[in-house]
Amino acid sequence: MRITPMDIRQQQFTVKMFRGFDTQEVDTFLEDLAEDYEALLKENSLLKEQLQALEERTRGLEEREKVLQETLVTTQRLVEEMKDQARREAAVIIREAEVQADRIIDASRAAEGSLQSEIIALKRTRRQLAEGLRSTVEMYQRLLEQDLKAAAGDEPAKS
Repeated sequence: MRITPMDIRQQQFTVKMFRGFDTQEVDTFLEDLAEDYEALLKENSLLKEQLQALEERTRGLEEREKVLQETLVTTQRLVEEMKDQARREAAVIIREAEVQADRIIDASRAAEGSLQSEIIALKRTRRQLAEGLRSTVEMYQRLLEQDLKAAAGDEPAKS
């Protein structure tokens, strides 16, 4: 059973004729006690209201925390997806670059082969021209020698 300030104020005690308390002091004490009790009840009520407000605020903060936590998890998931996408794109770019590098190397090798063939052909042509020139020079040298011999045979002998 809960005692109210009104119960305290209305409490009556039986009065004994001998060795009893001063009724005025008892009434004053009970009035003070009732006022203190009433103040405590008001403070208790106020504290309960504050507690309720703080609990509501806590629930609101917990809701915000939950939303922030979900947002953080979603953001982390999106970041991981973006990283994976970037890795896939980088792999594609690297593959394309490797294919293009292979094409360039193949083209360079083909051009090198072509140039080597041209160099060989040019060396062959130079050798043929040198041999042709040498034979022509030798032929003209023989002709010149024959011509000089013939000219020497046609001249009268000097005395």
